[in-house]
Amino acid sequence: MNYPVVLSDLPLGTSARITAIEGAPAWQRRLAAVGFTVGQTVTLLRRAPFSQTLAVRVGALTDVAIRATDASTILVEPLRNLEAWD
Repeated sequence: MNYPVVLSDLPLGTSARITAIEGAPAWQRRLAAVGFTVGQTVTLLRRAPFSQTLAVRVGALTDVAIRATDASTILVEPLRNLEAWD
């Protein structure tokens, strides 16, 4: 069963599809400029130790660093690795 969660809560290595981006239109445009758009696939690659920074792969080739608080405005639906939620 897939359900929407925030990007910052995904387990490492999990791929998901963006279902919504919360926030002001200017914020949504800023995220879209680096590839975060509804329908795009993202994968959580790493969490920086002692930091709130996440490394996220957007699409197939683009890696982006984003703060966890900013990633919490991005709603996603996991595509695989659902057993990591158990």
